[in-house]
Amino acid sequence: MALSLLVAALVLAVLAAAYRYLYRRLVRDVSVAGGRWRRVGTVVVLLLAVGTALLLTVGPLEPPVPVRRLAAGWAGWWLPVLLYLVLALLLGELVRPLLRRTLARRAARPPHRTDDADDPADASRRLFVARTVAVGASVVAVGGAVAGRSAPASGQDPAAGGVELSLPFTGLWLARNSPARQVPSHGTDLLGGRYAIDFVAVDAAHRTSDRHDWRSLLTSEPPERFHAFGRPILAPAAGTVVAAHDGEPDHEARRSQPALVPYTLGQSARLRRGVGAVAGNHVVIALPGGAFVGLAHFRSGSLRVRVGARVVEGQHLADCGNSGNSTQPHVHVQAMDSADLTVARGVPMLFRRFREWPTGPGTGRVREWTVPGEEAVVQPLPSPPVGG
Repeated sequence: MALSLLVAALVLAVLAAAYRYLYRRLVRDVSVAGGRWRRVGTVVVLLLAVGTALLLTVGPLEPPVPVRRLAAGWAGWWLPVLLYLVLALLLGELVRPLLRRTLARRAARPPHRTDDADDPADASRRLFVARTVAVGASVVAVGGAVAGRSAPASGQDPAAGGVELSLPFTGLWLARNSPARQVPSHGTDLLGGRYAIDFVAVDAAHRTSDRHDWRSLLTSEPPERFHAFGRPILAPAAGTVVAAHDGEPDHEARRSQPALVPYTLGQSARLRRGVGAVAGNHVVIALPGGAFVGLAHFRSGSLRVRVGARVVEGQHLADCGNSGNSTQPHVHVQAMDSADLTVARGVPMLFRRFREWPTGPGTGRVREWTVPGEEAVVQPLPSPPVGG
């Protein structure tokens, strides 16, 4: 925990330094003391800094869904702009002295003036250079953020078909990394996960946990805090178990953005350790049509099936856990063309029938033969009777 707190302090210090740097280059250096822009710019940078700090609390504290969606939209724009802006200004540090020297050589200067610090013309040049770099960096930052969002991601088309499955749980679950948003859904084709989807159990308020405290904001948390941990995971279709792996530990969960930093840095090491370190405790089922479905991140010691076992749809396979490459207790579901995750290629899935709440608690809607939308809450429904 001490390391997590140290990392959290470091992340906050870096953010504070970044905003101090933005204030210096975008406000102080380009304005006159006491002027209108100095006052307005100071307030704007301060509000942006406070807003960024609040963004770090939205995920861990899980406010009402409308607030979460508003924060997600704001973060999707501002955080890329912030990153591009800092990088562009840092590159501008290389350009700044070159511009000043170029302008100084072109300026007509009296031969007896040697003290640049007392030269009004030099002060004017410095202000011009500062404003030029600030405007250029701002244009680059906004342009980079817009370009990054201009090409819409291509999601899965349900009309193209897919492996037919039932949702592997009961109750309310939140869909994340859905192929309805983009393909590959997890940003990679590795381990057959091209069309994979994650589900996190939630309560009636669509929250993943009823515990929120300082640990949620700054460090890791016990997986037992989350509604998903220990929930039964069911077979999404009938078939034969062709792979079953247990024994991977359930590690601490991470809602805190600072706590995710060291976890992310360890991603390559997990990949080098193999499938078990990434998928955690998992099961692969061979389906009658030739496809395979994998379910991952089970609770350690909870597997109820072995290789060779025949399972029926809805059979209890294991309990939801936080093993493998998982920052929070959830179940990962994917269909593929091979039982060997190291060579498997992902194939699309279609879930038979479920109720979906795409924008928060409310009436919801019934959907069939499709995949849940990103951040939508779903609840499985029984399939209608044949001919009904």
